[in-house]
Amino acid sequence: MNMPEQTRKFLHDISGFPALHTMTPEQIRQVVVANLISDDIRLDGTEDFELDGPHGKLTVRIYRPSENQSLPAIVFFHGGGFLFNRMAHYDPMSGKLATATGHAVISVDYRLAPEHKFPVPVDEAIYATQWVFDHAVEIGVDPERIFVAGESVGATLATVVAQQARKNGRPAISHQILLNPLTDWSSDYESKRTYGAGYFLETALLEACAAYYLNDDAERANPLASPILGDVEGVAPALIVTAEYDPLRDEGERYADKLRDNGVDVQLKRYPGMIHTFYAMTDIFEDGHDVYELIRDRLQVNES
Repeated sequence: MNMPEQTRKFLHDISGFPALHTMTPEQIRQVVVANLISDDIRLDGTEDFELDGPHGKLTVRIYRPSENQSLPAIVFFHGGGFLFNRMAHYDPMSGKLATATGHAVISVDYRLAPEHKFPVPVDEAIYATQWVFDHAVEIGVDPERIFVAGESVGATLATVVAQQARKNGRPAISHQILLNPLTDWSSDYESKRTYGAGYFLETALLEACAAYYLNDDAERANPLASPILGDVEGVAPALIVTAEYDPLRDEGERYADKLRDNGVDVQLKRYPGMIHTFYAMTDIFEDGHDVYELIRDRLQVNES
């Protein structure tokens, strides 16, 4: 399709932005601020909990759309290549997700590379999700209606959590929501070649993140890093969102195919003319609003 004007303008406006893959992690963190939703989200309240995690103190933040003490809950993992962005950068997105769905959103402030390499974020994601189940009544959420969600590498974590939950028999995850997921560090895809430069997220940055996150190239084939290589039989149903001009598009759609091939209920939606993380910039991309409606509708069907 022809590139929408909103996408064309955005790419033009960022064309002079420095090449992140040439910077150190410290420099990237200084110049990158997560693309925040501009909407004014009003919540009933937020609350932080400090957990005794597997690698030290681990903070989770709960965004509550109402005072209901038995809300369904979405455990959310933010993006940033395992290298930059923190939980607080995603306050607007988490708040919008809570408001749109009527669910509590529990965002996990997992540790970042290169200070904390693979599998530290995976360990913390699994731990935090189990903590939510174990403390559901205490924190005012329904243990029978807990979902995992993530965007970009956060979706990597959500897929791994879902796979490990099925493997270990706990916790009981109701659904997984995967937005522009990175599912495969080990393979090449056409979308990485076609949209790997000049379309916001660049393949060169992905490779830089892999070098900082993974301990060696052999770990690219570890299912805990590349969940497309994992066992998906019996995992929770999934909603997968991809974007036409995203280098991660093909591996997200390939993961949807794998889920279907293994009998998993999956809904896949590709957004034409969109780029990576467009749903976090609803002030720029109108289609971003539709993603939250899609998630809401999908969860309502799943809960019925």
